[in-house]
Amino acid sequence: MPLEERWEGEPTSSWGRRWGVPVLEIHDELGSTNDRARALAIAGGPLPAVVIAESQSAGRGRDGARWDSPRGMGLWISVAIGIDASGFEALPLRVGLAAARACEETSPGLQVGIKWPNDLFIGDRKVGGVLCERVSGAVVAGVGLNVRQGPQDFPTALAHTATSLEAASGEEASRAGLATALVRRLRRLDRGSAGALDPSLLAELAARDVLCGRSVWTRQAGMGMARGIAADGALLLEDPRGAVVRVVAGSVRTL
Repeated sequence: MPLEERWEGEPTSSWGRRWGVPVLEIHDELGSTNDRARALAIAGGPLPAVVIAESQSAGRGRDGARWDSPRGMGLWISVAIGIDASGFEALPLRVGLAAARACEETSPGLQVGIKWPNDLFIGDRKVGGVLCERVSGAVVAGVGLNVRQGPQDFPTALAHTATSLEAASGEEASRAGLATALVRRLRRLDRGSAGALDPSLLAELAARDVLCGRSVWTRQAGMGMARGIAADGALLLEDPRGAVVRVVAGSVRTL
């Protein structure tokens, strides 16, 4: 598992100092950045620990779904954060907001939406995803963001549903700038508490919510109309009888 000595034109060590993180690993290839960040957290080293891979051979999303991670095309990054995991259910949304803001900072003019609980969208196409996992005394926040892919670079199954920052904006995007903006935001969570989403975060989520007002199917509660996100991170679903139920886990798809 050799480490890269340089990344995006600079020594790896300089990025670690710039980001203010005690541990930074950048790999040419890993199975999964989340798995490596998890191992670093379990080993009891200093946090936050940041792991980046140029490509992943076993990148994964929610429920073990495979995440396509081609070499040099995106930002495949995981950050192990020392955080009180109470309120963990809302954490993917916090990380999603951090990633959405980082994308918009790096690619001005884009508007990034959030599809509960952990996907990032530009228009009706997915540009990234979040995978948060509990570790003893910490959490691992994994983020995968498509940066450089053109339509021809996506697998056939994703060609009509995925996009990248450069494809959406028509402008070159900086992976270094994106990583800097994202790590800066995720560091603010270190040694804190996941907790409930405050009113300002709920308002931002409401503005970015790509499901609200749409008919959806959820694994937990079946069909209904998405009616927003609760402070603890639950999806609010109006069922066919008009009752609002809370969806706290499982997949969701639009109808």
